[in-house]
Amino acid sequence: MAVVRSGAPGGGQVWHWPDLSPQERGRRWGQLHCRMPAQIVAGDSVDAEFVFCAGAEGVAEGTSLRIAWRWPFDWAQPERVEIDCATADIEYAFEPQGDLNPWHHHIELRVISGQLRAGEEVTLRLFSWGAPTFITRDARFLPLVSGVDERSWNRLADPVPYEIVSGPAERLIVLCDGEVGVGEVANMRVYGEDKWGNPTCLEVDPMLEGAAELVDVERGARFPVYLFRVRLNGQGVYRLRARSGQLRGEGNPLRVVPAECTERLYWGDLHAGQTEIGCGAGSLEDHFAYAREVAGLQFASQQANDHYIDTATWQHIRAVSHAVDEPGRFVCYLGCEWSPFSEDGGDRNVFYLADEGRLRRSDRFFLEEPSDPTPDLPRAPEFLSVMKEEQVLLGLHVGGRPTNLDFYEPSIEPLFEIHSTHGTSEWFVLDALRRGYRVGVTGGTDGVMGRPGACHPGRRLTRNVRNGLTAVRAAQLTRRSVWEALHARACYATSGARILLDVEVNGCGMGGECIGPTVDLCVNAEGTAALERIDVLCDTDVVHSWEIAALDRARLRVLWGGAEAEGTAGAQRVRWDGVLRADNGRLTDVVPVGLQSPLDSIRPQDERSVQWCSATGGNEMGFSFRPDGVDRLCLETPQGMIEIDVEAALRKEQYIALGGASKRVRIGAAPRVDGTRSAQRSWRGETPRQDAHAYWVRVIQVDGQRAWSSPIYAARAL
Repeated sequence: MAVVRSGAPGGGQVWHWPDLSPQERGRRWGQLHCRMPAQIVAGDSVDAEFVFCAGAEGVAEGTSLRIAWRWPFDWAQPERVEIDCATADIEYAFEPQGDLNPWHHHIELRVISGQLRAGEEVTLRLFSWGAPTFITRDARFLPLVSGVDERSWNRLADPVPYEIVSGPAERLIVLCDGEVGVGEVANMRVYGEDKWGNPTCLEVDPMLEGAAELVDVERGARFPVYLFRVRLNGQGVYRLRARSGQLRGEGNPLRVVPAECTERLYWGDLHAGQTEIGCGAGSLEDHFAYAREVAGLQFASQQANDHYIDTATWQHIRAVSHAVDEPGRFVCYLGCEWSPFSEDGGDRNVFYLADEGRLRRSDRFFLEEPSDPTPDLPRAPEFLSVMKEEQVLLGLHVGGRPTNLDFYEPSIEPLFEIHSTHGTSEWFVLDALRRGYRVGVTGGTDGVMGRPGACHPGRRLTRNVRNGLTAVRAAQLTRRSVWEALHARACYATSGARILLDVEVNGCGMGGECIGPTVDLCVNAEGTAALERIDVLCDTDVVHSWEIAALDRARLRVLWGGAEAEGTAGAQRVRWDGVLRADNGRLTDVVPVGLQSPLDSIRPQDERSVQWCSATGGNEMGFSFRPDGVDRLCLETPQGMIEIDVEAALRKEQYIALGGASKRVRIGAAPRVDGTRSAQRSWRGETPRQDAHAYWVRVIQVDGQRAWSSPIYAARAL
């Protein structure tokens, strides 16, 4: 089978001409040559030259040449452009949101007068062109010449591919397992990370102490990561450390439990994102290698939108997903994303228990010959009716087409995503709870840059924040065991930090259901930074909070955040570029909080003002500072102007709602960053007399990272 044509219905259509050799396509329509470094450092600026030589059919007046690239490649606008053509006048356009799916971005050269005859050339030079911000081995441009109409394009032979590599290390990352038994071997991954979040080469020292014993070490097969295998001979919570030159790194909390414990905590990402198979970048093999080697995930999937997946590609996904599954070390679920418009059901992640899963598409953005005869299921009622008879779990989430919660099949839909690279979407889970659904809370990547479990938003072309993660408590690291735990909602989500979180209500763990006249809730949290607050929620309301961090009454903290609208990344994004000014005194010791991208910057202008560039997608960010001798402040952003009485804000935090979907500013005394990272708390409440209610917990760290437990459902009588 071969794909003949691709493109979303109603958009541009690319004819691939699989029966024509590259030489024949070049003879008919022309050739594109690219002169650019074969290897580019992520985010750097490059100069590039494209030379198009017309084929036998020429390029007539009114027709165009396009150089397109895929959805995740966040090429910036070049600073300068030159065009040379002796026989035609050429119009240049840089289009960041084009109509060729999934080649959404392009440069178009349109012949507005004259023509290009066979053998005639047009040369395009781009200067100081900001390169994509993520690493990938085999990046390509898609060269096209317009066909029979303005939405039809003939694909030329691909130019030579290029590679994007990481820049110098700015941070040292240490990632550890969640739980192991006494005397068992734990995994500790260490690597350098460049400013855009890519792994980069470093020599590292694991700096082991006390009960930690190094067993062996190996290098990643595809990525520059050290894997240290460490045996821990005493119970408790460990935070392993490493160094490389002047860089220091500390790992997430690793809990060592008695060897006879029947369950372990595992970190993973079911909504790990897309590869070149969907609208993303990189091979499927690199996708899973990144998940395992770099992010240190213990379970994962791939989630290309179903409308991209032709028959041969589905067989490839099945084969690779099965091959990388290794019980006890890495669990891989065959998967895809069912992807109709929201009014028809919206995106739903599909996770198959077995590797022979049957693909049921919502639509097809391709024409293949011969065509797969399996009928599509374009709306949720028929899709859910068919899939509930299969061995599948579905994950509901805010993605390109947010899940429509009017449609719901509880037998196979236990998982609701609260955070991904689109943003922090608490509103989505709250909506499900208002409807009375049984909710298991998850976090994921939903990325397109080929970095599952360790993804950054780059230039925010397609995403807003860093990825989330899911922790699951299961008896074994196998497909069946993790599957059963997810089905039981024995899981929780984080905004990316590997926070350890245990919650019980009347002795029931996450996802459980219990009966009793009172709600006796216990929380045990181990953070990756100082804990700021723990909230207890009953359904959608906060019924109790513990303020964990002490406040520094000599410092103020300003945070802005929230989303513009309830929807995908672009709908949620809020621009906060602004300035804080003092009438008198000085603003000193400015410390950023919660920045997500190198595009986020916070810098003092002078002793009485601080300026920033920033965007949020449901999350919060900002800074703390000392208001030395300052009485009043004025905060100005595109979202509004706020006057601040410093003394009042230091006494009690000010909360200013700014519309949208939770847009807000918070100003108050800064929590101390050197506080405890461990908290054990208990709370008792009276069980409401109505039906079962969802009790769950939200943990907030001083660095802005969060964790959310799955609810436990309590009732007086079920």
